[in-house]
Amino acid sequence: MTEIEQVTVSMDGFEVNSYVVHAPEGDVIVDAGAEPEKILGAVRAPVVAVLITHAHADHVGALDAVLRETNAPLYVHPDAAEGTGVGVYEPLDEGQVLDLAGETFRVLHTPGHAVGSVTFVVGRDQIVGDLILPGSVGRTDIDGASWEDLEISLRKVMPLWEDGTRLYAGHGPVLLASEQLENNPYLPPVLP
Repeated sequence: MTEIEQVTVSMDGFEVNSYVVHAPEGDVIVDAGAEPEKILGAVRAPVVAVLITHAHADHVGALDAVLRETNAPLYVHPDAAEGTGVGVYEPLDEGQVLDLAGETFRVLHTPGHAVGSVTFVVGRDQIVGDLILPGSVGRTDIDGASWEDLEISLRKVMPLWEDGTRLYAGHGPVLLASEQLENNPYLPPVLP
């Protein structure tokens, strides 16, 4: 049974979430933001991959250290690759399905907050980076961001939500998709 463990780390006093996905045959790290020793301390099995939702500094600050320690391949969307500072990586693409450590990770290209942003669908749950935040969405008033793109991305992930779907966001607690549908004023209306 796969478990997604939230590891909240601090970068210059700013909290960001990294995740360790404990899959049947190993671990997968998502977003190595800061405090590599804390992220690696949550690892229970060999790390088979490191995934990045987007390449803003608070999500990749510990990436070099984590890659060095784990020797795992890095998976990132080509539009975000430059922001990682890592030259060698496995490219992610819309609709791609990764079979990692006995678990399936479906890739959705979800730009809007940042170029090259992706969401990982794991079972019925989603690791959304900064696409969705508690009662809000990722900022669109920064370089490379676009409200129009963000809305398209939200409309891509929302139809996949089921009862009990959890959203693992880049900041704040793990969210229930049903609660966000009720209480998040930034989500677009669900189209019929």
